Amino acid sequence: MEIARLLHTLAGPMLAFAGSMPAFRRPAAPPPPVLDGPVRRNVDFPVVQPAAATYWPERSCILSGRPEQTATYVYESPDKLFAAGIWTCRVGKFRIDFGRDEFIHLLEGVVIVTDAEGVSRTYRAGDAFVTPKGFSGTWDVIEPVRKHFTYYGAVD
Repeated sequence: MEIARLLHTLAGPMLAFAGSMPAFRRPAAPPPPVLDGPVRRNVDFPVVQPAAATYWPERSCILSGRPEQTATYVYESPDKLFAAGIWTCRVGKFRIDFGRDEFIHLLEGVVIVTDAEGVSRTYRAGDAFVTPKGFSGTWDVIEPVRKHFTYYGAVD
């Protein structure tokens, strides 16, 4: 019984001593691989949107008002499938077909989005939503809109 007590008492310090010896240590894990390609850094959205060229929906898609728009691309992936930016639109109503999935966060304004079945939803500054690829309907911009957007996918 005395031997068992001694082993129990001395086992902890002996294992600690053995662990400090180089021959008993586990080999260190290899460092993580270095990623090939350019240095990856976050891309910040600007506080003030840079000047952007204006454009209009196709004339046949405009239903009312003057929905003049701008788009500033803050980031675009090398394969051009993912992008993020800032979009604005003046008051007006227009038909729209989404050719890719898009995440939208309204920063300013009010818009009523109506799908092809006639289901409407009103979004205001602070709201966020996703419009899936294939969505067809209308955007009725009640108050000028400014949004952050990200989209993914190739346009068919």
